[in-house]
Parts: sequence; C-alpha cells; structure tokens
Amino acid sequence: MREAAEREGLGAHRGGHASSAPTRSRGALGVAAVLAAAVAACLATGHEALAVLPGLLVLCAGPLLGHPAFGARTGDARLEQYERGLVVHLGGRIRVVRYADTTVLDRTVRRTRHGRSLPVAYSFGLTDTEGRRLVVGGAFTGGDVWGPLLRHDAVLARLPGVLARLDAGERIGFGAVWLTATGLGSGRASAPWHLISGVEIEDGTLTVRVEGHRKPLVVASVRRTPDVSLLLALTETLRAAGPGPRPR
Repeated sequence: MREAAEREGLGAHRGGHASSAPTRSRGALGVAAVLAAAVAACLATGHEALAVLPGLLVLCAGPLLGHPAFGARTGDARLEQYERGLVVHLGGRIRVVRYADTTVLDRTVRRTRHGRSLPVAYSFGLTDTEGRRLVVGGAFTGGDVWGPLLRHDAVLARLPGVLARLDAGERIGFGAVWLTATGLGSGRASAPWHLISGVEIEDGTLTVRVEGHRKPLVVASVRRTPDVSLLLALTETLRAAGPGPRPR
C-alpha cells in the first residue's frame, strides 16, 4: 500500500485504519465443527432424535459465522490516508484514489434514536485511478477521523483548479446545481453571487436561498449532489468576493 501511494505521488501519510470486522473466531469455527460431528455421530448410530438439538445449533451458527460479529470478507480490509489521496485494501485488491482526479459523493448518514444522536455513519462514493467506482465507508474503523479529513483534503486538492476554471469562464456542474464566476443556478433559474443569502445543509438536503425571495432557489438531495463539500467551499469563496472580478 505504501508503494502504491509513493507511485501515485499521494504525499504525506495522514494515518491508517483497520477493518471494522474482527477476524473470524477460530473458537466459533471449532464449536460449529464439534456440533456438526455430533449430528453425524447421532445419525450414524441410529439416534436421529438426539441429532435434533445439535443440528438446530449448527443451522443457527452458520449464518452467525458469516456475520460481521464473527468476521467477514472485509476482515483484512485497510484504509491508508495520505495528503493527496488514499489507498484501500479491500476484497483482496489494492485500490488508489487521487483527490484531484475523483468526484466525491457524500453518503454520510447522521442518525438519532429517542432524541439522542448516534455515531455518524461515514460513507463516500469515489473514483479510483482506474476509473472504477469505490465506496469507502463502514468497512473501516475510525470514520470520525478519516471521514472529515477525507472531505477537507479532497476540497483542498480541487479548489484552486476549479476556481481557475471559473475564472476562465467555465460553468461547473454539481448535479442539479451549477456555478459560474458570476452566479449560481439550477436549471434556468439563477442569481448573482451578491444576492445569494444562504447555502445550508440540513437533514440531507442542500438549500440555497436568495435575498428578497421566500422560495429557495435550490433544494437538492446531498446524496445526489457530487462534491457537495467542494460546492460549499466555492459558494463561500465566491459570495465573499462580491460583485466584480474576484481578487487573486
């Protein structure tokens, strides 16, 4: 994994995170084997009735052994974060993501139960260096560390280049939302930056409001808006610049 990071020029190491699935218990596998042997012995000696109980236990143990609590295929998974990307070992393969070359689809879920906040379930849809989609999420421990850091570093990697494209006159799309150097819009509706009064995310919804209008200019699902953290950083930068050319 370290060699892959060096080869792709991912920069300084940020930290590593292990699989969230513990290694499959040898003890649990041993218990299942003993029960299966007991069933076979009962059947072989003509004591079919005695085979019922261990047989039921084997049937129950089978699904449990495939459950993450007893270890899963992700048991050897690992995530290594770097300054300009990450390297993932998952499903027996090593995959590399460069932040400058990927879109980030933020599928993070914030949950509550009985009015209390539960741990945030971080999940991101990315594109690896081979152009294939990759989901980085619950297979790894430490989401509260690697999740926010992934957002921050991915924005840092792409923000200068996207600002340069906007300065060159391009229109940049983020799902249902588009930006230019002079304003923000969705479909045919748009507003100049100095009239954008608020851009916020709440309950998985992106809302953009315009001065003098009660109805939002944009209401979009965060899960369907690629690079939403980059979008927020751009709106903050461009709104602060106000009308006229953006200072360099």
